[in-house]
Parts: sequence; C-alpha cells; structure tokens
Amino acid sequence: MQLMSDLGEKTIMSNELITLMRPEIVEMNSYSSARSVQSKKQISTNKIWLDANENPWDGKLGEQYNRYPEPQPYSLVTLLSSLYNVTPEQLLVTRGSDEGIDLLTRLFCRAGQDKIMICPPTYGMYKVAATIQGAEVVEVPLLKSENFSLDSKAVLTRWQPDMKLIFLCSPNNPTGNLLAVSDVLSICKQLEGKAIVIIDEAYIEFSLTDSLSKYLGEYSNLVILRTLSKAYGLAGIRCGVTIANPIIIQTLKKVIAPYPISKAVAAIVCQQLNSANVNKQVQLINQEKERLFSSLVELSCIKKVWKSKANFLLFETSDATKIMETCFKHGVVLRDRSREFNLKNCIRVTIGTPNENQLFMEALSYV
Repeated sequence: MQLMSDLGEKTIMSNELITLMRPEIVEMNSYSSARSVQSKKQISTNKIWLDANENPWDGKLGEQYNRYPEPQPYSLVTLLSSLYNVTPEQLLVTRGSDEGIDLLTRLFCRAGQDKIMICPPTYGMYKVAATIQGAEVVEVPLLKSENFSLDSKAVLTRWQPDMKLIFLCSPNNPTGNLLAVSDVLSICKQLEGKAIVIIDEAYIEFSLTDSLSKYLGEYSNLVILRTLSKAYGLAGIRCGVTIANPIIIQTLKKVIAPYPISKAVAAIVCQQLNSANVNKQVQLINQEKERLFSSLVELSCIKKVWKSKANFLLFETSDATKIMETCFKHGVVLRDRSREFNLKNCIRVTIGTPNENQLFMEALSYV
C-alpha cells in the first residue's frame, strides 16, 4: 500500500511540474544530435564514426577535438553530482549558471503571458533573461532596514498564477547576506505546484552553510543554481549546474544547445576539481574579508559596510563617483552599485589577495 501511495504522489508531482512548463516545449521532440543518440546506445570509442559530418583527422591539438563532445559529459556529470551530493538525474551542466537562468526562463515563461518575481537589489541576469523572453518582471524588494532580509510575506501576497518563477539569491549579490532558510522553504511549500522557486547559490561556499539542495526531495518546485566561477576559481571556463527534480532536468535538455560543454572545458574542470584546495582559499578569502571590513568601517568616507557571507563587501559612501574615480586612477577597479534599487552611493568590492586588498586601502587614502 505504501508503495502505491508513493507512486501516486510522484505522479501528482510530475503532473504539477509539467503543468507549469510551456506546453509547446513539453510536447515537442527534442533535437536528436548524433552524439546524444550514440550515447544512449553506449557505443565504444573504437568504432568508425561516420555519423556527424565531422572532419576525420584530429589536427594538431589531438584529444579528438575533431569529434563532437558528449552533450552532458559522463565523467563531468558524475564528478559534479558527487561534489554537490545529488544524483546525476538531478543535475544539468551548463555554460555558467547564467545559462541555467536563461534555460529556466525559456522553459517556464511564455512571451507576453507569464511573469517572474525577483527581490531587488539582486543579480541582474534574472531580469535580463525575462526581458529577452518577453516575460514581465515583478519586484518584491528585500528589507534594507533588516539587513536586506527576504520579505516572504510580501512574496506570497504578490504571487499570482501567471508568475511561474521566483528567483532568490543566497548569499545575495550584491548585498552578501544569506536568506533565512525558513523563509525560503515556506515559499516553496506555499507555492508547490504553483511556481518554481530558484535559489542561486553562486557564493554558498563562502558562507560555510549547507546548500538547500538537501531539500530537493521534499519540494519538487525547488531549483538550485551552482557555479564553479567563484570559490573554485574557474570563471574563465564557464561551467555551472542546474540542480532540480529529474523531470525539470529532462525537459531542460530539450531547450539547451546540443553540445554546450566542450571537451576542453570538461577536461579542465575534472582536473581542477580533483586537485583544487578550495577550502584553504575560501578560508583565506573569509579572513581577508573580515580584515577589510574592520578597515573600511574606520574610514570617514565610508558611511556603512554590510556584513557578507560571500566573497565581496558592499559599502555605502558619501560620494561613490569620487571613490570609483580615485581608486581607478590608482589601478583598482570596483563595482558601482548606485543604480541598483535602494543602493544609492553603494559600491561592491571583491575580496582579492592580501596584497590587492592592501593596495585598495591605500587607494582609498587619497579620497
């Protein structure tokens, strides 16, 4: 009886997720690339490959770069699923987490009909992806007076049936704060079968807290975005993952490009993840963050510095333009966030090496 009950719940969950997706994508046949077909058949590499109109010669690079890569490289998917403690069926490798944002928006939002919800100030790509897709953006601001905490009551109050995606960033960019897990899970629970809740965890390694991916089994509408650009130092490689219910992952594969991950990227990532001393670097960055925080709060030109669980600090100044120009003149490039909601005269500084941070502080002495 319990087995039948579990199967029934899974069927209901599947139907709820599919109902939220664009029906034309659910119904369409995905593009069947040569390598996706062969991967399913598990054909060994010693075959004569005459199926994909490739150049038959390796060229000077070797490594068979004349051949198309696997759509989702098996070794990379296996390694990343182990790293993030999820199953391979729950994970899609993308070109950075930005591609995950774009894919999710295209899968769930019909142009001119569906909407997304964001909580500014936050990462700008959520709004960009929605605008490109023709989806309206509904904004529910973070509570600045409460250190940019999530206004979960307002999120639930503002939600409407045409709001398919809710993007939340934790730790949030550019404010650096973690969103309360209880607030996030409450939204997931209240909107199960009604909306997809996407948690962008690009900076989670610096927070020393657990990923919300451990709740995927409880909430079918929870989606997690992870990236190797920050803590793992692979921003130039462009590799991220979308972690979600297998039904969502399988349907996203209909939307993603046929060969998104090159052989070179897969090889570099596997090599780096097997040898990277990430914990040591994260520890050093967090130490430098605390040192920089203590130095910034002592400066007369700085009005406020917010505590951060990411690899950056946000600070408010009396004249952001002057600080930006002065630092640039002395070779230090910062990020002016003054145009973002509720961030007038606010600047974001990434935590660099000890020497880079010292040069930044020296540049501020000229303000």
